[in-house]
Amino acid sequence: MLDKFNRYLTDEKIGIECLYLGKNIDELEFSNTDDINLYNLNCENFNLNKLKILGETDYDRINTYNIPQHYRELDVEEYIRGLVPTSGDSAEAVKARVEMELALYKERNLFPVLQVLIYLVDTMRQNDIVWGVGRGSSVASYLLYLIGIHKVDSIKYNLDIKEFLKR
Repeated sequence: MLDKFNRYLTDEKIGIECLYLGKNIDELEFSNTDDINLYNLNCENFNLNKLKILGETDYDRINTYNIPQHYRELDVEEYIRGLVPTSGDSAEAVKARVEMELALYKERNLFPVLQVLIYLVDTMRQNDIVWGVGRGSSVASYLLYLIGIHKVDSIKYNLDIKEFLKR
């Protein structure tokens, strides 16, 4: 199995051997085990890419969230584009930024996360729940500003989305 390095690895030991041999494990998929989940939970702390879990996608995971069907079926691109200001001096720059960010979120399969965030903001607004102004690198995302996750206009302050959506 090691000589082929095909997409599907089901054993952490084989993954470790691949690392020792200098092979890139970003495209490999692992079984869903406690060790793999613990590794993935700690990836952000060490600026590492998460390991892919065999057969699991972001769209699979969203079905485990208890959100109304309306939000699961929400067309994120249409919803976000509906929030974009259509007039003003910077309307074209804002539209370009939104399209660029939408492409980045889509490339990373993060639309399900945006669906959950839209649901959370709607729920907090409906129940008069107060949440923070913004925190950390997330304020670099203009989409999160439009949704209402934070109140920092990343275009106004010239914040680079790549500070939030790092490779």
